[in-house]
Amino acid sequence: KLEEFVEKHHILVISPPLNEPLSARFYYSCAYRTFRIRAPHMLHELAHSMRDNEESIMKQCGNYAQYDLRRVIWSLNILRSEILQNRPFKLFYDKEPDAKEWNMSLKQLVSREKNQWFTSTWLFAECYLYRRIWAAFRRAETLRNFDYFSPVKFSTVRGLVPLMNNIVIATRGMTLSQANFQFMLKLSLWANRCDLSNTTEVPNEHIMQLIDEYEKDLLTDQSADIWCLLTENGRSKTHSVVIDIILDNAAYELFTDLLLAEYLIESGLAKKVRFHVKDRPWFVSDVTEADFNWMLNSFLCNQQGELSAFGHNLRGLMQDKCIELCSVCDFWTKPSGFSSMRELFPCLYVGISFSTLAIFKGDLNYRKLLEDVSRSPTTPLIECLGDFMPTSICALRVIKSDIYCGMPVCVVDWLTEDDSQWMGRAEKAVIQLAVKPR
Repeated sequence: KLEEFVEKHHILVISPPLNEPLSARFYYSCAYRTFRIRAPHMLHELAHSMRDNEESIMKQCGNYAQYDLRRVIWSLNILRSEILQNRPFKLFYDKEPDAKEWNMSLKQLVSREKNQWFTSTWLFAECYLYRRIWAAFRRAETLRNFDYFSPVKFSTVRGLVPLMNNIVIATRGMTLSQANFQFMLKLSLWANRCDLSNTTEVPNEHIMQLIDEYEKDLLTDQSADIWCLLTENGRSKTHSVVIDIILDNAAYELFTDLLLAEYLIESGLAKKVRFHVKDRPWFVSDVTEADFNWMLNSFLCNQQGELSAFGHNLRGLMQDKCIELCSVCDFWTKPSGFSSMRELFPCLYVGISFSTLAIFKGDLNYRKLLEDVSRSPTTPLIECLGDFMPTSICALRVIKSDIYCGMPVCVVDWLTEDDSQWMGRAEKAVIQLAVKPR
């Protein structure tokens, strides 16, 4: 059956070639595995989650939600079949503001014969998948504003309360030093392993002691350069350091991002930290505005003393506008790379250009920085960004896909020789920096 599928849909039994957009038409690619295995499994699990949580959903959304749930589950099963059969993409007939833009893009794909799951670019097809899921719920009146990924995100947080409390205790009173800054940055980096679309593993309970041990898996580490960038700018009396963090995953990773923001402010490294979130449920565990606020409230109401104090401190920093949740923007869920930001969302681009540093968390943001194009592994990050350079850019990324840059010579070759699937195991990571000349 596998051979029939490969032949029928003209799958190329090769790895993704350099300088081409990633696509599931390459058999030896993370994109192929996404649509043959991961996406159908995710949809199957989501449908089961809706059935299992029907009673609690009805309490939240009303009794009529049970009828809407049946229609949604039916839509999810159809979507799953479309992926498994490599059916053509369908147009959107909902009334959402972005439907027209999506349909224009879909019609352009038809003319280029790239309007199927295994012929389209990976980035577009994967974003289209989550837009279809969102559309299924938006059509259901009682479920329009329901976050269908929230049960798994919230339950993950509840299970990690003791660990988070211990981490807060261990990080209290950290002074301004390069070592402390790099430690907090790496704590935030390794939390990116906890991607609910990719794994169900929870962080190691001894994570604080393991950061140094993880150094062997950090393929590129420019954290010292980031320290120099922030401290050099911090010495200028006319310049206030503002840092933008484009978030990735909710739950534990969001917790470490908030810890990092608190340290940046209280150590004096930054005057303000601004967070950017998704405007809708996205890629299973991506942070939404509701996730961000729920996390803060869960800290405030927590019975663990240090975690509660941490929540109150964050709330104070937000009231003082030292930590800011930026206005929700649908740019972050567009099916395109970041090079389109200046044209499509000039105000967002200009806003980020006033910051000293923009930290992009996670694999999806990394793919969008590189336009989801497979580059030579040794090409410097700054050369892969094209025209997207609003400010200095930091990438904090645990590797979960076959796209990379700025790596030491031969490292990718050696890793691939030992394990051809290493790039999908979320074991290796990078901290990379592209400095914008000022």
